[in-house]
Amino acid sequence: MSGQSKGIFNRLYKSAEKAEDLPWHEADPPVALVKALDQRATPGRALDIGCGAGTYSIYMAERGYRVTAIDFMPQAVAILKNRLEGSELAIEPEQADVGTWTTDKPFDVILDVGCLHTPGTIKYAAYKRQLLNWLAPGGDFILTHFGSRGWWDWWPIGPSRVPVDKLRRLFAPELELVEDLSEKRGNMPLFMGGSALIGHYWFRRRA
Repeated sequence: MSGQSKGIFNRLYKSAEKAEDLPWHEADPPVALVKALDQRATPGRALDIGCGAGTYSIYMAERGYRVTAIDFMPQAVAILKNRLEGSELAIEPEQADVGTWTTDKPFDVILDVGCLHTPGTIKYAAYKRQLLNWLAPGGDFILTHFGSRGWWDWWPIGPSRVPVDKLRRLFAPELELVEDLSEKRGNMPLFMGGSALIGHYWFRRRA
């Protein structure tokens, strides 16, 4: 993660005591995640990349998945651990760098809400190598990423904006796009353009 991004996250987590205090908090899981889980026959292993306070890790665990939740920020992992006190949910929080973290067993479902589009987190080619090391054949990959509406949709501050075709090419041929559920969202900060295309992408690794 770049120094600028880490500084921003440090400030945000410093003022947050619970998940709801974080500006990106949304209680409802991404619709692409819901659809992907609905079509799987049985729960399995899930990985939440850049898990934050773990809202979606908890959702997947409540649906029967054994979840590994990783985040670069120790404050995020601490909030998730606090939320899990007294719970029997199968969630393993871990502070980790997405670029170097490894696992012995592949995952059936991988979720990334905001990790890849955070500036300075990891280069795309390295991200794909990691993803292929983690995701089992036939596994589902759910990505929430700032989409691009055109060449003009660029802002010096905030998440990177990438067109879906670039993502499709990046993950090909191993992964195919099952569904694009992107949505335009208003009421964004003016320094981020006032609105944005929020990409919700459901990919599947070829068996």
